[in-house]
Amino acid sequence: MRAPLVAAALAFALTIGYAAWLQPDWEPQLNDQAQYLALARGLVERGEFTRAHDEPFIPETQRLPGYPLLLAPLCVGGCDHWRIAVAQGALFAVLVLLVASLARRIVPARATAAAFAVALYLPLAYHGALALSDLAGAVVFSAGVVAWVRAVEARSAGWAVAAGALLGWAALIRASLVLVPLALGAFALARDRRAAGIALACVAAAALVIAPYVAYSERAFARPFGGNGGTVLWIGVFQGRSEADLDDVERAAVDDARRDVAAFDAIADRRERALAWPHLDDSLGARARALIAHDPAGWMLRAVPRSLELWAGDVAVRGGGDGTARTLFAVAELVLLAGGVVGALRLPARGVPSSLVALVIGYVWLTAVPYHTEGRYALPAIPFVVIGALAALEGRAWKR
Repeated sequence: MRAPLVAAALAFALTIGYAAWLQPDWEPQLNDQAQYLALARGLVERGEFTRAHDEPFIPETQRLPGYPLLLAPLCVGGCDHWRIAVAQGALFAVLVLLVASLARRIVPARATAAAFAVALYLPLAYHGALALSDLAGAVVFSAGVVAWVRAVEARSAGWAVAAGALLGWAALIRASLVLVPLALGAFALARDRRAAGIALACVAAAALVIAPYVAYSERAFARPFGGNGGTVLWIGVFQGRSEADLDDVERAAVDDARRDVAAFDAIADRRERALAWPHLDDSLGARARALIAHDPAGWMLRAVPRSLELWAGDVAVRGGGDGTARTLFAVAELVLLAGGVVGALRLPARGVPSSLVALVIGYVWLTAVPYHTEGRYALPAIPFVVIGALAALEGRAWKR
C-alpha cells in the first residue's frame, strides 16, 4: 500500500508544480474559470445558484451546480486560487488511490504501475491547478464506479446508494455522465438478474441527487436541464471545417444562426438574456440536427477528427503550447488509447470490474463524439484507459 501513497504524493506535487508555473494569470483564455468562481461566490454570499452579485437573482443557464458546490467552501472569505489548487491536488491524490484500488481487482500485478501512470498523466495535474471542473468530475466519477464495484461484489445496497449519489453528483459536474447509473444498472442486470435491487438503489440515489437541480431548472426555464447541449452540437457540426468548405444549405443555416446570436447579444438586461439563452440553445440544436440530416455521411466521417481531438487534444502546457508540444502530447495520448482499447477488449471475460473498463471508455466516447469535443472531456475515462493499457501488456493475456 505504500507505493500508491507515494504515487498519490507525486500527483499532489505535480498539481502544485503546475500551479506555481501557471500563476498569477491562471490561463485567462480558459474563461470557464471566472464563471465557476462567480457561481461559487453566489452560493457563499447569497445562498443562491447565480452569478449575480449586487443585483436581483438571475438564474444560471449554462453551468451545472456540481462543481460550484465543491468550490463554495473554498470561497468562504474569498476565492483564493492557491487554495483551490491545493484542494484539487488533494483530489488528484485521491484519484490515484481509487485507481490503485480498482486496478487491484483487474490487473493485480500492475496496480502500482496504474497508480503511477495516472499520477504522471500531466493533463490531470494541469487541470487540477485551475478552477475548472474536469479533474473534480473525473474524481467523483471514478469514486462512483469504485463504489458500484463494491456494491456488486458485496451485494450491498449501501454501497449502491453511495455509488448512485456519487454518480449523480458527477452528472451535475458534467451532464454527459447523467446516464451512467442507468448504464451500470443495465450492465449488472444483463449479467445477473439478482442485481435488480442494487441497480434500483443506485439509480434512485442518483435521481435524488439530481432532483433539486431539475426543480431549479423547471422553475427558471420550464425545462429539466439547463446547459448548452444545442450549442455544442451546433459547433460540433463545423468542428475542424472552414467556411469555404460549406455548401449552400450549410451557409444559409450559418447566416440564420448568426442573426439569432446577434439578436441574443443585443439583449442588454442580464436577466432577460438568461431567460433567452435556452431558446437560443434550442434553436442552434435544431439547426444542427437539420444539418446532420442534410449530410449524415459527412457528419459521421467528421467523427474521426472529433474523436482525435477528444482523445489526443489535451495539451498540458501553459498557453496551449506550440505545434511541437501538441504533437508530442497527441502521440503519447494516442499510444495510451490504443493500448487501453486493446486491453479493454481482452478484459471482459475476467468479471464485472474488468468489463467496466470497456464500458466506461465506450460510454465517454459515444456521449462526447456527436458534439464539439475537447481533450479534457475524456478525463473521466483516462484511469480506465490506463488500466486497459496495462492489461494489454500482460504476458498471460497475450498467450491466451
